[in-house]
Amino acid sequence: MRSVVRIVALLVALVALMVITAAAYADGCGTCNDPCVGISLTGPCPDDLEASKECLLETPPYYVVINRKVECTNRTGSGCAPFILKHDCADCANCNVDVEKELCKDELLGKVPRDQTAVLYEMCCGGTAGWKFRIRLLDNAGNCPVDPNNKDWVAGLPPGTGINLPAPVIVGGLAFLGVAFLGVGIVVRRRTR
Repeated sequence: MRSVVRIVALLVALVALMVITAAAYADGCGTCNDPCVGISLTGPCPDDLEASKECLLETPPYYVVINRKVECTNRTGSGCAPFILKHDCADCANCNVDVEKELCKDELLGKVPRDQTAVLYEMCCGGTAGWKFRIRLLDNAGNCPVDPNNKDWVAGLPPGTGINLPAPVIVGGLAFLGVAFLGVGIVVRRRTR
């Protein structure tokens, strides 16, 4: 009888933990109707999980995805939340996107100290070819030409990109796994009696 009480108490604690984390996650959702919230680097292009182990929360470097179905320039531009430009093209080499005019001159003007440059990773979803990127050099005046030493598109994701899972999702997932394992344990124990 004591083991049943212990299991029930543990189940109640794990369910409470799941409810608390779900509430914490939902509480930070003041912009749930914003199409730019929750966009990750998934979709038609699969993530390279090895390259996505750690995403950078701070800038520089800056990141921009040039071909999505929604425009999101109100993001931080970090590896976890890149800027997104709305263009319909799958051939990255032939996507004629003026990143300097659409992003650098407006959103990134004055972000880099004078006489310095920062890296801007330009990412493109190449359809079945997957992710590609190239490097631009951003200056204080909002100029961001393609780096002459790195002008070709490179397959994969640049370093510092990835999926940023908030802590409540991780804790809630672990609590859910705990409840699942307890349930399986109870079923197995009853069948062996």
